[in-house]
Amino acid sequence: MSLYFSEMIPNLSSHFLKTIFQRNHLFVRQYAATKTYKLLFFGSDGIALSSLRKINEFRKKENHLIDRLDVVTTNTKHKTEIIKYAEGENINTVTWPLDNLKPAEYDLGLIVAFGHLIKEDLLNKFPLGMVNVHPSLLPRWRGAAPIIHTLLHGDQVTGVTLMKIKADIFDVGEIISQIRVPVSKDIRLPELTEQLSEYGAEMLVECIRSLPTSLENAQPQSSEGVTYAKKIHKSISEVRWSSMSAVEVYNLYRAIYGVYPLTTTFKDKRMKLFEAFLNDNSIDHSDKPIGTLEYCDKTNAIRILCKDRRYVYFRSLRIIGKRQISALDFYNGYIKNVPTDKKKCTVFRNQ
Repeated sequence: MSLYFSEMIPNLSSHFLKTIFQRNHLFVRQYAATKTYKLLFFGSDGIALSSLRKINEFRKKENHLIDRLDVVTTNTKHKTEIIKYAEGENINTVTWPLDNLKPAEYDLGLIVAFGHLIKEDLLNKFPLGMVNVHPSLLPRWRGAAPIIHTLLHGDQVTGVTLMKIKADIFDVGEIISQIRVPVSKDIRLPELTEQLSEYGAEMLVECIRSLPTSLENAQPQSSEGVTYAKKIHKSISEVRWSSMSAVEVYNLYRAIYGVYPLTTTFKDKRMKLFEAFLNDNSIDHSDKPIGTLEYCDKTNAIRILCKDRRYVYFRSLRIIGKRQISALDFYNGYIKNVPTDKKKCTVFRNQ
């Protein structure tokens, strides 16, 4: 038959051949355009929820592109926001670890704030691999707490990176896309987290929209400017007055806001500090010791002298075991009536 067809081709008009070619080309384009994908989403906290919601909304609008969307959940005693959302949207959940996952059961894995290392045998089961949303300008702030370290170090610019997952190691995969985001001087952890989460969700949807081209154009990370955002612990909340400037104390407040309050010691009592702010940049040239605590009438706040002899201010405070009170109430209750010769109002100046 093939020989007969080849013999017949010279007798076919060029117009007919052109028509066959055009129809075939159109069929290929239509097939590519109607390619659908099976997606498996990995996520465990609020950052991930933004991405899952955006992907699910996109799936509903563009149901010709996403054939299947399932969510991986970790074993927890309480339902996470991710699980609640999945149940409410009738999205199937799969329990981690994925011991029974079959090769090519899903085309692509999507990872947002999941926290578990992806092994090579799992990665190889996804024909298109796996992609990860990371809230920093990689290679800056690889690691577990990039947003916290962005604020802690006073970065004026951060961003979101969408990258390919590399097996057995965190945050070193090829970059699919990246955006830069300015960091305002007073923004705190929850607000910046929400902002970057929304950007990351949009980037993930755009990646899915342009599959597989978006994955093919990924570029290696730079080997320069690598920093690591290690996981934080409660001890970070203890202010080191003798070694921290006022800006550093304020940045610490912004970085761990909503996770831990700043803590210190006042007259042998543990104390938490709330509603921090910076008022001015003037230097105190007096002989007051670092850690001096006093009430400021102008700002209606308690202020504490830092290493650079500038002040950081707090609108409310709480002695452990007591209720949180305003700066004025703190002054009236703990400072005002103390005899002048005993009025050494300093916080513990730990190194």
